[in-house]
Amino acid sequence: MDVRENRFLDLFSTAGQEKIVAHLIYQDLTDGEYLFREGDIAEGVCLVVEGQVEIVKTAGDREEVLSHFEAGNFLGEVAVLDGEGRSTDARAIGATTVAWIPTADLLTVLLTEPVTVTLHLFQNVLALLRRTNALYIDERVHKEKLSLIGEMAGSLMHDLRTPVQVILSSVDLLKMTHPADPDVADCCQKMQVQCDRLVAMAGELLEFSKGETKLHLERTDTTTLLRQFVSFNEEAFRPVGVVFNVEDEPAEIEVDSMRLLRVLQNLANNAVEALGSKPGGQVDVRAWVRDSMLFLTVRDNGPGIPSQVRERMFDPFVTHGKKGGTGLGLAIVKNVITAHRGKITFETEAGQGTEFLIRVPQDSASRSVE
Repeated sequence: MDVRENRFLDLFSTAGQEKIVAHLIYQDLTDGEYLFREGDIAEGVCLVVEGQVEIVKTAGDREEVLSHFEAGNFLGEVAVLDGEGRSTDARAIGATTVAWIPTADLLTVLLTEPVTVTLHLFQNVLALLRRTNALYIDERVHKEKLSLIGEMAGSLMHDLRTPVQVILSSVDLLKMTHPADPDVADCCQKMQVQCDRLVAMAGELLEFSKGETKLHLERTDTTTLLRQFVSFNEEAFRPVGVVFNVEDEPAEIEVDSMRLLRVLQNLANNAVEALGSKPGGQVDVRAWVRDSMLFLTVRDNGPGIPSQVRERMFDPFVTHGKKGGTGLGLAIVKNVITAHRGKITFETEAGQGTEFLIRVPQDSASRSVE
């Protein structure tokens, strides 16, 4: 588009516009290329001529996109007006062309323009400061919540040791006193596995609060993985009246089985809760391998995910319509998948259902998911 159509120039008189246009410096950027980084010296205001630019603020270990600027808009006036360094990052989305107004030239023009021009610029600055302040407050609350979760998980780990050890000792005694009873052996095996899962889930919370996800990779196969999923959950899912279909294409994989099983359990539990008492409720779980990539899907025929939470589904403490929900389940799921060098996505449609798709490398030698 013609740079003269940019909103920034609308603020100035005709004479002021001509002075600015005469000093413009054009720059072409590729997708993901940065216009400036936080802390850089403010060399001028940027007019977006073609393409799109996003403003990014890093808060702790999170990256927040504050806003997008399309062709015809402008950015970077904050640091120019206050004389300090850049307070955010700015990067191109796709092929982008910008035009820079050097700081010295802009300030010279502003001295000859009506004071209302400067006031309009400050209004834009204040709007950006409000968004940044909201991000800071959100980050502080986020850290405090994680700290409380860490304390709770640490206490839980400590308190669980004794009762779990008593249960495991009783399991050992049962196996010794009934060595030839297959039903007893099966029950003991299930109790031992569930005790291990209980301790592991508490450890997962503790790791999450510290921003860690430790994996224990092991060789297994898709069939064994889904059989374990059914074995661990069939008793819990049977009373809810939901039909479960589990299907796999046999293939060897190298993953943290317990972590992925908890991922599948979390997604399946969410699906069951979404289905509620709907007649004909169904959850399909599938696993297969293609091109050195393990694919896992969990699909339900429920009401779909509400639009107001879709963009933040995997953010911590985001929950909707769940009594007593903490909003940590899907955040932990995403961390586990990321630790596997994979990705998780979903598709949902109101009244039709939701499908989560997980992609992780088949083994440690396979490339990461791009």
